[in-house]
Amino acid sequence: MADRDVSPDDRLLTQIFTRLPETTSIFLQDWDKCVFKAEFPHRACVVRLEAESENLKHFPTIAAIQQIAAHVVPDLVPQTFQVGKAENAQGRMFHFSVTEIVEGELLEDVWQQLSTDEQNSVVAELVGALEKFHSIRLGDVGVREILNRTLREDERLESSEQAQAFGGPHTGFLNDGHGLLGAVMERQKLNKPFCCMEPLVDTQDIGIRSSFEELGSVVIRNSDIEKWPAEAVLCHNDLNPRNLILRSCVTPDGKSEYKLAGIIDWELAGFYPASYELSLQDTYLGGANRHVSFYLLLKEKMRNLVPQSSSQIVLLQAMELVNESRERLLSDGNNIGAHIRKRFLEYSMLERDDDPCLGWTRSPLGGPLLEYSSAEFQKLEDDVVEEMVAKRKAKAA
Repeated sequence: MADRDVSPDDRLLTQIFTRLPETTSIFLQDWDKCVFKAEFPHRACVVRLEAESENLKHFPTIAAIQQIAAHVVPDLVPQTFQVGKAENAQGRMFHFSVTEIVEGELLEDVWQQLSTDEQNSVVAELVGALEKFHSIRLGDVGVREILNRTLREDERLESSEQAQAFGGPHTGFLNDGHGLLGAVMERQKLNKPFCCMEPLVDTQDIGIRSSFEELGSVVIRNSDIEKWPAEAVLCHNDLNPRNLILRSCVTPDGKSEYKLAGIIDWELAGFYPASYELSLQDTYLGGANRHVSFYLLLKEKMRNLVPQSSSQIVLLQAMELVNESRERLLSDGNNIGAHIRKRFLEYSMLERDDDPCLGWTRSPLGGPLLEYSSAEFQKLEDDVVEEMVAKRKAKAA
């Protein structure tokens, strides 16, 4: 019900600001969340509200990680001004953050308007920022201290340089590489099995086998698993076109072109091997990302940030096996998102490359690259929904 959606009422606003904003504009809202713009006479900011719950116990930690990223790339990561808790007029408690607003347009909306040179320039800017993020490690001076201020006492990270903790809020902070595999499997879990993960006899190596024979299996040596904590770097983990803001500017020769202006939504950020972030790009294709050319270009550039070690490569292979096995199970059923993704990949003539760093690549027989416009992608979604509804009705008849 619309009247139950979270809104920035005066009681919330007076606990966040010393004076009420002149106007508020809601970007997103539901029963548990609200993101809005607060405007004052000489400034504006973005406020994120999320209802207090066990799942949001790491909300302040997400803001702290964003602050760490903003320290190394201040021009692209919005500054965090305030984090806290506030109660609304109905007595519900919310976590909130107040961040700098980034004016511009979503890459999702303007990507197809960009020239090839502009597209290459934007991706180069993004990869340059990622390279700086990847220079930050959890053991760096000051990083643990910043995070420990936001963590509960039983979750705080050891100050010792030998401590092996890595990860982040969406997986939890992990003590070893086996914990990362467990977190990946837990986050992907469905009611039916699609993958089996088990230790190999007389070793600490791990075997992952797909429930679909044609997708195969992968063996991960314990010697590689043990390297993941030391290889972990700061990762955003959600680099899709809806989280990248572009701004049009005038070049010295008087031309107008788009430049990268902001990297937003740090909810999945944390400290992981670079290959973990690279593999997540595959999961957004056909969902959060409808721009195949953006995906292909970003993957090509991002692979240079991933060390070509056996430990990083096998993590890519494991993530691919788990993700694709899960998608296969979903698409064999009635999951609408999986059917949209399957049709999207077929239309775009994409196939898995032998190089796990590349992920999805164009088929040699693909011909010219076909990209979905916003309207075309919406039609794809509508068509799939209509077909799924018709099948369910036919089955029930």
